[in-house]
Amino acid sequence: MKLSPPRTPRLLVTCCGLAIGLMATSLAAAEPAASLPAAASALRPDTIYRLDLFTETLRPLPTSELKPGAVYFRYSASSGRHVWSRMLADGSFEFAMGAGSVQPAWRFDVREGREEQLRELELRAPELYKRLITQGARPMLRLDDQGRWQIDLASNEGRVFDLETGYRWEWHGGRRVAVVHGGGRSWTHQAGRFLPAYTVVHWGW
Repeated sequence: MKLSPPRTPRLLVTCCGLAIGLMATSLAAAEPAASLPAAASALRPDTIYRLDLFTETLRPLPTSELKPGAVYFRYSASSGRHVWSRMLADGSFEFAMGAGSVQPAWRFDVREGREEQLRELELRAPELYKRLITQGARPMLRLDDQGRWQIDLASNEGRVFDLETGYRWEWHGGRRVAVVHGGGRSWTHQAGRFLPAYTVVHWGW
């Protein structure tokens, strides 16, 4: 199901923590929130940001508040910019997620209360509200070409396209599987599609 761009994406994003059962916590940001992705160039390299799904803004977080397994916007020296990465238990990060990556909404360190989400969802997106309540569906988000996370009703498992390696990963029943093609495992993402990337070898005489 493809969503129309004018209003639906931002409004549907507000539902993202519904199936999680997270308790609301207070948010004390050290700096003002930044809009996404327009203000990405103004972000601080030494700061890690959380995506606020209700307002589609980036919230700076101190290291002490980061949660292993969550997806954050952090600076990558390899890419020379901020990228979406998943935090590991040892405090390091994996992946530099590119367009086409899909993540369950609960991975975005949702801190808004469940009751608030339910009210917003029932008002703004009744069809998705019904699906979540009656079917127990888990909201998934997909990273688009403009760097925004949009509701993805077609997916039920995570996927990652790593910008720094060109590798793709998919999750099946909780198991991570590499996506390969006939010429290897590197990919590019163009016009909403994944295409195999081949290594060209030049031989000298």
